Amino acid sequence: MVQFTPAQKLAKEATISFVGLGYGHGFRYIFTALLARWVGLEYLGIYSLANSITRIAEVIGRAGLDEGILRSVGLKDTTNEKAVIYSEVRAAVKMGLVFALLMMTVQIVLSDWLVTKVFTGTSLLKTVIIINAITLPFCILTSISAFTTQGFRLLKYKIFVSSILNPTILVLSLIATYFLFSNELAIIIPTVISTVVGFFVIVKFLRRLTGVHFGSVIKAKFDWKLLKFSTPLMFAMVIGTILNWTDIMMLGFFMDIESVGLYHPAARTAGLIRVILLAFSGIYMPMLAQYFSKNDPIHMQMLIKLVARWILTLAIPCLILLLTFPSKVMLLFGVHYVEAQYVLQILAIAIFIQTISGIGGSTLVVTGYPKVNLYNALVALGVNIGLNIILIPQFGITGAALATLISLLIIAVARIVEIRLLNQLTLVNLKYLKPIIAGAVTTIVILFARPVIMEYHTLITLACAIFLIVLVYFSVLWIQHFDQDDRDVWSAILAIMNTTSFSRIINHKQ
Repeated sequence: MVQFTPAQKLAKEATISFVGLGYGHGFRYIFTALLARWVGLEYLGIYSLANSITRIAEVIGRAGLDEGILRSVGLKDTTNEKAVIYSEVRAAVKMGLVFALLMMTVQIVLSDWLVTKVFTGTSLLKTVIIINAITLPFCILTSISAFTTQGFRLLKYKIFVSSILNPTILVLSLIATYFLFSNELAIIIPTVISTVVGFFVIVKFLRRLTGVHFGSVIKAKFDWKLLKFSTPLMFAMVIGTILNWTDIMMLGFFMDIESVGLYHPAARTAGLIRVILLAFSGIYMPMLAQYFSKNDPIHMQMLIKLVARWILTLAIPCLILLLTFPSKVMLLFGVHYVEAQYVLQILAIAIFIQTISGIGGSTLVVTGYPKVNLYNALVALGVNIGLNIILIPQFGITGAALATLISLLIIAVARIVEIRLLNQLTLVNLKYLKPIIAGAVTTIVILFARPVIMEYHTLITLACAIFLIVLVYFSVLWIQHFDQDDRDVWSAILAIMNTTSFSRIINHKQ
């Protein structure tokens, strides 16, 4: 068996995760773009509002059990503790089912009040909220099952269902529903179909890996120890989810559904940067949990610095593209969305900050400080709501974006300080200078090239911009030389790609 270094293991799993997540977010991005072009601002706003309500209900219904079971399984010997794992997984799934049915009922009951008193929406909004509520048990059990498989330090099952299968079905269902039926069904049916299909597939994978089947789940007992650990995670995730969707919901309250429809594509586009964090955090958490269980602070510090540096390295080119070509990016959704280009720039900076500091939150959870995450999220949420109340009436969608930026900056600074004080770990190191220098050089080159390539068609302009950014950025990184960890990362990536040409180039830099 081939033995991987920690950097190679990280790169191998993160690459697989990144490909899957990139595919998934890419297809969801296509879904949003098609909705924007086909159904218009109002229907896109209805979809976004209903989706925001459902996502908040979903994270409450999960009760932190997905993160809790991930950590619990990750800390165990999956070979010698199968019986314990089996018992915990059954309990987690049963508790998730109970909470899911509860949240489904709550969302259905509150649907009329939300539409008439909060958002002053239409009967269609109420219908979408109710149908989305019915999908909650499938969403919640899918998440718990997927995180369980991830606890075995295997990302392929979760990636396949959440990032490949579901988004593909979502887009195909949208195309079929739009052309065969109506705009109304186009914002309802695709979500239902993709959710239900994903549920049945992940259940099959869960049974194969753990032996748990839903017939045995009914007889399971509540695991109060797991629930006690998971509850602070739930509150932190609820607040984090509300934080992510506060701008959408408060725009719906202070403005109108069309403003929500205008804001949603910019938020979805900026959110693509977050894929980088998700790709690394999926394997980072179980690896860190393993080092933490062995009381190995040296490898913990090595891991966090390596992950933080590579997240920064990959996030910078994405930020450069969104900051220098915002109008062209928003044209992908249609000419009516170009006015949101400045919102895209603000949100891109906000999500970039969240992405490069995000593993600080994961570190706090793994090392036993989930309540600290909760307090961080509470402060950020309070700031976000307060700023939205002040800024949205004055600046509209730009005000919502500024509120998000300030809130995420506060929580990022808090995480950096906290993991230093509580764990004696640091996210910041001098090796950050390499990607920062590469980013600065790339930005200068792009600003000079921008007037020339802006004259072309949107797709040609963006293709040229991406090509130039990638070429210049990674060339400057190459000139600055690769460290041993960098070479380990690249070798693992290239092994997956089954190619050796770049490997010779990297070895040449030694």
